[in-house]
Amino acid sequence: MSKTINFTIDGKAVVAQQGETILEVARKNDIYIPTMCYISKTSPCASCRICSVEAEGVDGFVLSCNTPPTEGIAIRTNSQALEQERVNIMKLYDVNHPLECGVCDKSGECDLQNKTLEFDVAQQNFTAKDQNRKVQNWGHVSYDPALCIMCEKCVRVSTEITGDEALQVKFGGYNSTILN
Repeated sequence: MSKTINFTIDGKAVVAQQGETILEVARKNDIYIPTMCYISKTSPCASCRICSVEAEGVDGFVLSCNTPPTEGIAIRTNSQALEQERVNIMKLYDVNHPLECGVCDKSGECDLQNKTLEFDVAQQNFTAKDQNRKVQNWGHVSYDPALCIMCEKCVRVSTEITGDEALQVKFGGYNSTILN
């Protein structure tokens, strides 16, 4: 029998099974915590930081996607500081993307655009040097590094779901990219 952990999220008493994360417990209890990189069928990569929450007694934010709760801890999913953190994260993600993207509008599905709208990012305060990154054709899929936000979802699915490990991250700061 697994150990249970009692704690609160936004004042609501919740129970976690040992090994569950704050995000998993929140979702089981219909408590919204935004995410960009999280896929429930893969291990958390904790790359987007949008799922940050406040934990009573902890300085700074904790990532709900990979943090297990502790007995009696109080978690907050909404505050002025969290809202500002999430807005700034979205502005950084949007630094190389137009706030109104024709590619996304055509496809009708874009997590980046949805979160940009959710956090009401209507103007861009950050800038970065444009880089000439060529679109790569990998057969059944094309990879456009100019539009990639390095959420690592594609790599997690390749490695953990399809099991072919066809994709990997080449880390290099602002020059990071996905390799096939």
